Amino acid sequence: MTGTWSLRREDEGRSPRGFTLLEVLISLAIVAIVLITCLRAQNQSIRLYQLSRDLTIATILARQKMGEIELTGFPELEEEEGDFEDAFPEFTWRQRVSETPFEEARRVDLSIIWKEGTRERSVDVIAYITNTKME
Repeated sequence: MTGTWSLRREDEGRSPRGFTLLEVLISLAIVAIVLITCLRAQNQSIRLYQLSRDLTIATILARQKMGEIELTGFPELEEEEGDFEDAFPEFTWRQRVSETPFEEARRVDLSIIWKEGTRERSVDVIAYITNTKME
């Protein structure tokens, strides 16, 4: 039995049946990068939704509180603060009434405050209320 040795592979000329390990690893890396990007975008979307919700609630509460102040008539020069009780326990308000150059008008500074994580956020409203009952 004499023969010649050949370095030729028997499957030479056939198409490969699978992926190489390098191709699989590159594909996994691409998928991981895409998934991480999608998760970051989703996380940002949730944060923006929460901020938008809180700003909307604070704006509505500010309008409500300012309406209450206007209904009480000409405000006294004072500072007050409080909360919205059980309806919105995470929100508080602070009000300061100050003089203006005009005796028949008062400046009302109203802040609606809430915590966002460790940060304190607020919506601030300034209104001028006149004394409609001039003496």
